[in-house]
Amino acid sequence: MATIQNLTIDQDADFTQTLTIKDSTGTVVDISGQTITSKMRKTHLSSSATSFTTAIVSGTDGTCSITLTDTVTAALTEGRYVWDLTTTDSGGLITRQIEGRVTVTPSVTR
Repeated sequence: MATIQNLTIDQDADFTQTLTIKDSTGTVVDISGQTITSKMRKTHLSSSATSFTTAIVSGTDGTCSITLTDTVTAALTEGRYVWDLTTTDSGGLITRQIEGRVTVTPSVTR
């Protein structure tokens, strides 16, 4: 079962969040050698998605980062979205690790 984590993203600003992946007991998951994928959509059924740039920070510590550039956040409409982060191991097993809601806040300074 995925951990719930909600995000707030400011329009027209760079966004980076470092996340720690844990299992249902709260134990850190070793993500060394795994592929991280993360996307957000307006709703679960939306056909279009915004992909986060992902990177493993420390595999043994279960930490990774998700990033959006200011250009990407400028194109987002303010409001609520859903997002998740999955890992894929060397055997091809895909696991949803984190999920939640995203609130995109509007920009004043452009």
